[in-house]
Amino acid sequence: MRIISGSKRGHKLLAPRKNIARPMTDKNRETIFNILLHSKELSEFGFKLKDSIILDLFAGTGAFAFEAISRGAKKALLVENDQYMTDLIYKNIEKLKFNSEVDVISKDATALSETDIENEIDLVFLDPPYQKKLEFKSIKNILRKKILSKNKIILVEQHINESSFTYDELDLLRTKELGITRFSFYKVK
Repeated sequence: MRIISGSKRGHKLLAPRKNIARPMTDKNRETIFNILLHSKELSEFGFKLKDSIILDLFAGTGAFAFEAISRGAKKALLVENDQYMTDLIYKNIEKLKFNSEVDVISKDATALSETDIENEIDLVFLDPPYQKKLEFKSIKNILRKKILSKNKIILVEQHINESSFTYDELDLLRTKELGITRFSFYKVK
């Protein structure tokens, strides 16, 4: 696992021992960042990765957030409740020297509170364990607590066989299927 592009291109990330997590593959991460950077659907209302603030729920290794920072995001807030993974995130922060760009919250991602967030978030990335329906709880929580304002992005990673969802507060902008994974891009209305 490595950073694909940007200021830390080629830097290797520490990865978890087998079967404890399911990090996004480098290939999928590259595809998703190409969509974030070049998609007409996202750029139509002004989303730009550069100088954005990222909220990475179920952060795992933090690879998504680290890639975003490497590519110009200003700040990332990583939410992870597994202590082993949190320790791994901190080791990767030190390795990449992202101490001032990354904050970590050791908490259940479905119970995030508006008091946990100091900045306005531009993009939320959710990569919960597959088949547990935690993305539904997380999005409901984000919307109920108004953690995102209008025109901000929610990117959800799900197993391709899992149910898609709709919320009155969200517009589905795009989906991308890669292998057994579906990525859905939503905009807050």
